Amino acid sequence: MITRRIARWIDDRLGASRFVRSALDKAFPDNWSFMLGEIALYAFVVIVLTGVFLTFFFDPSPKRVVYHGSYGPLDGVRMTEAYRSTVELSFDVRAGLVMRQTHHWAALVFLAAIVTHLCRVFFTGAFRRPRELNWIVGVTLLLLALFNGFTGYSLPDDLLSGTGLRIAYSIALSIPFVGTWTAFLVFGGEFPAEDIITRLFVIHILLIPVAIGALLGIHLAI
Repeated sequence: MITRRIARWIDDRLGASRFVRSALDKAFPDNWSFMLGEIALYAFVVIVLTGVFLTFFFDPSPKRVVYHGSYGPLDGVRMTEAYRSTVELSFDVRAGLVMRQTHHWAALVFLAAIVTHLCRVFFTGAFRRPRELNWIVGVTLLLLALFNGFTGYSLPDDLLSGTGLRIAYSIALSIPFVGTWTAFLVFGGEFPAEDIITRLFVIHILLIPVAIGALLGIHLAI
């Protein structure tokens, strides 16, 4: 009885119960369609946690090495340190492949949830005033997620990522007037440039995740 009175006294002065009730309404909304945004948030948390694990073992170095790991078909093949560490993550690090796949599929779920969430907002007209600022934040989140997906997909420095980077380099070159300078500035030289993997690594694990986290906080606060 005394505990209840103390709790009521504290709540009357701090309003804690109203805050908890409001927070629970956001975490468990009445309509199922609002859970699409929640799915994106939870997927982002999984992406960050698995990404931290992968960062411990990935080496974004363009240095050429000869592979002598447990994956027989690549034994004796010259490759970059980035690709060697990726192969080692998949075959030699305990739970490495699980973490890579979890990271990969969480990123896909993150993008799919954002797109579906934006479609729901668009087709229900929920992007109109006074919510247009939150709509802009959501679209910016989608663009950042797409770009971060591209940077992560390019990090292993395998044939698939190299093809994507070559296309990106060509697109940068095609920009009128400033294309050549833009491509050399971003890639650090003519393709394939040795600086690009290191730069993409910093962008992928630091700059864009911080921006996405900040925008998610703004989105939830609004």
